[in-house]
Amino acid sequence: MRLAMILSVCVLLGTTSLCNGAQSSETRDLPPLKMGATDLDAILIKTHSFIQEANGPEAEEDSSRETVKVGIAGEEIEIPHFSLASSLAFPNEIFRFSYTYSKPDNAISSVTIDLGDSSRQVSVSGESGDKARALSNLLQDELQRYSTPIGGTKFRRVVGVCLSMLFLTSLMIGTAYCLKNRRYSAWGIPICSALGFLLVLLLPWNRFLAGFVLYERYSPFFLVRHASEFFFLAVVAALAGIPISYLLSRNGPE
Repeated sequence: MRLAMILSVCVLLGTTSLCNGAQSSETRDLPPLKMGATDLDAILIKTHSFIQEANGPEAEEDSSRETVKVGIAGEEIEIPHFSLASSLAFPNEIFRFSYTYSKPDNAISSVTIDLGDSSRQVSVSGESGDKARALSNLLQDELQRYSTPIGGTKFRRVVGVCLSMLFLTSLMIGTAYCLKNRRYSAWGIPICSALGFLLVLLLPWNRFLAGFVLYERYSPFFLVRHASEFFFLAVVAALAGIPISYLLSRNGPE
């Protein structure tokens, strides 16, 4: 009887120990983002303050580790300490940024903010599930304020292939239609197709429709600041010009 009681107590203590050491993890995927360095600074400061409050004064001890990584000209540069985005020397825009915090066995033991062209994700883990969830919600809400409806590697690939095939097919069919039927009023079809195909093929869409872009500072010029939107509308206008040209040619002179 005593042996059974001792075994029960041991199992209970072991279970309690495992529960106390359990880690709760929260991961959130983010949409395409476009933001300035000062915008990201504010989010990093809030994150840093939340961690200090959750982990207590000991969060500043040497056992904690923070790193910042930025992608510049195809190379990844690592800063082995906490650093604000605006304090980094980088070109007018970068397309890769990550921040990591690590201090095991704490309420918040790990934080990762990974922002790039192909994916954007925040991950928080720690012994306090409520605090890990609260910080991940905070990061998600703050970053989504700078979201854009379109962008990213997958979006560019899918839309780029579809539009290229559409414009190229329209160019060949439209040219053959004009030459065969001698409808010179329908030349708007191959012209719009050719313009659209060139826009899709030649413009640097990896910059205009990046999944993540961080500006050192926003351009004061409206056209420069919204260049991606204007060029995207130009592609849409070329696409819309194809059926419009066809309808006008049907009602106009040959």
